[in-house]
Amino acid sequence: MIINRFPLAILLSSVLTLHCSSTKSLSKAEKAKLDLPFLHLLTGKPVEENRLDILTRSDGTKEYAVIVQSGHPEAIRTRGITVSSVIEDIIMVHVILEELKNIVSIPEV
Repeated sequence: MIINRFPLAILLSSVLTLHCSSTKSLSKAEKAKLDLPFLHLLTGKPVEENRLDILTRSDGTKEYAVIVQSGHPEAIRTRGITVSSVIEDIIMVHVILEELKNIVSIPEV
């Protein structure tokens, strides 16, 4: 499960899961698990960016701070995604949307 880390109170109660392919292929169950700002981002709807923790890479690409709830950080690392920190089953990552889609396709997430 993946949740937006900003603000923290909302984060820990919000869950995010996506499929690695297009957002149109998301099942109803997968959509129900999405944190609303990320669902909107991935479906092209407007998002209040102040609700997200966003960094901008040197090439202008937006990178999102995301908390992933999973006891398997190695499953994320094997996909080539850098894990910032791990505390029990909470994993912190900074990802672009394509990396986020990759993470949520992991069965252990």
